[in-house]
Amino acid sequence: MRSGPDGVKGYNAGAMLLHWAIALAILFQLAGGFVMMRLDVLPDGSRFAFFQWHKTVGLMVLTLTLARIAWRLLNPPPAHAPMGALEAGAAHLVHGLLYAVMLLVPLSGWLVVSASPTAIPTLLFLSEHLPWPNLPIPAGWRGEGGEALAATLHTWLAYSTLTLLVLHVAGALKHSVLDRQPSLSRILPVGHLPRQSTALLAIPLAAGLAALFLGGGLAVGQSDGAAPSVQAVASANAPASVALGGWAIDKAASSFTYEATFSGKPMTGTIGSWNTDIAFDPAHLDQASARIDIDAASITVGDPFVRSSAPGPDGLDVTSHPNVTVALTRFAKTETGYVAEGTATIKGKSAPISVPFTFEPGADGTAHVVGSAKIDRLAFDLGAKNDPAAQWLGRDILVRFDLKAAHAPAPAA
Repeated sequence: MRSGPDGVKGYNAGAMLLHWAIALAILFQLAGGFVMMRLDVLPDGSRFAFFQWHKTVGLMVLTLTLARIAWRLLNPPPAHAPMGALEAGAAHLVHGLLYAVMLLVPLSGWLVVSASPTAIPTLLFLSEHLPWPNLPIPAGWRGEGGEALAATLHTWLAYSTLTLLVLHVAGALKHSVLDRQPSLSRILPVGHLPRQSTALLAIPLAAGLAALFLGGGLAVGQSDGAAPSVQAVASANAPASVALGGWAIDKAASSFTYEATFSGKPMTGTIGSWNTDIAFDPAHLDQASARIDIDAASITVGDPFVRSSAPGPDGLDVTSHPNVTVALTRFAKTETGYVAEGTATIKGKSAPISVPFTFEPGADGTAHVVGSAKIDRLAFDLGAKNDPAAQWLGRDILVRFDLKAAHAPAPAA
C-alpha cells in the first residue's frame, strides 16, 4: 500500500472506531463528574439516574479499552511524520499514561462502588436484568473509610486523565497546524491519507475479549442475585389468619402496601408477613386498641436499586431488628371516618404515628377497614446514610391497608 508524505499512514477503521468511541465516553464521564460535584444543577428526579449512567459508561470505557489494547497488539500504530527524540519520547509517554488511566479510572470507580457501605447495586443501562458484581475486596476495605479513599483515588485519576487529554490534543494540533504534518488526519475517517491494513485476527480477539469481560461480569452478577431473597422466603411463610382481640383478619382478602418516591418516580412494595390484635367498637372508642406486628424481612421493594439495600444496616436492618410494630391506643371519630394515634417502632426507634381510616360494618358480623399512615423514614434512620437529604429517595413513605375482618369468637372460659 502506498503511503502519505514521509511514509505516513492513517489508522485503520477498527482503531478509529475504538479511539473515538472511547474518547466520547471519556468526555461524557469527565463532564458528568463535574456535574456530580454540583448536583443542584440537576432536577431532583434525574440525579440518581445520572449517577447510575456514570457507572454504566465507566464500565463501557473499561470494556472498550480492553478491546483497544487487543486491537493495538495486532495492529501497531502506523508510521508518524518524523519527530525529534524529545518530542517522540513525550508523545510515547503521554500515550502510555493515557492507556493506564483508561484502565485505572473505571477500575477505581468500580472500587468506590464495591467499598461503599450503601450497597446500591450496579445495573448496566439501569436494567435489573443486567446486574454487575462488586469487586471481591477484603471486608476491612468496605465501609466509609475505604469508600472515601477509593473516591479520592478516582478523583485524582480523573483529573490526570483531563491533563493527559489536553496534552494529547495539544500535541496533535501542534503537528497539524504548526508543523503542517498529517497528524490529526491519521485518526479521522476523512481525507486522502492511505490507511493501515487490518490484521483480521484482531477482530475476533478484540470482540472476544470485550465479550468475555462483559459476559463474565454479568454472569457473576446474575449468580450473586440468584439466591432467594429474605423477603420472598418470609412472605411465602406468612402465617395464616388468626383470631386476636375483637376481630379476626382475613389475610387472603387483606393487604398492606406502601408507596414512596424514588428518583422522581413512584416506588411501591408490599408487606407480606404480619399479625394484628384489634379491639374496636365505634360505640366505645375509649376502649379501642390495635397492634400490628410486621416481619421486617417480608417487606418487598419494587425498585431494584433500593431492593438490595433495604434489608441492610442503612435500611430496615432486618438482622438486628427483625420486627416492625405499630401500637395504636387512642381512637377518635372524624368527619370522614376515624383516626387512631399511637407509636410506630422501626429499627428500635419509636415515633408518633397517626392513622386515619374508614370502618364499614357488614350485616353478617364482618367489617371492611381501609386506611393509611404517613411515615417519615428519617425519623427511623431509613436510608439516612444513602440519602439523608432526600435527593433521590423521598422522605415520606405512605403505608396503605385494606382489611377484611370478622368478629373473633370469644375465648373459651
